[in-house]
Amino acid sequence: MFKSEDFTLPLEKQLRLRVINTEVDECTSIEALQENLKQCAESLMKYQHLLGKAIENQITNDMTSWIDKIDKKVDE
Repeated sequence: MFKSEDFTLPLEKQLRLRVINTEVDECTSIEALQENLKQCAESLMKYQHLLGKAIENQITNDMTSWIDKIDKKVDE
């Protein structure tokens, strides 16, 4: 399903990640780090949920299309 290069971040994302890592390394406020960690976890879970729903919908559409093709073959 995925190719090995799919797991490599493009340069723009690598740069953004480097900037974020620098900001985290320089942050001295535990409260700010805690809040950002909570927001990050929430975003990750939302993206995981949306990806799961997108895959579920794609599989449902693929299966419906496949069943329709089979029904047409049977009717012929």
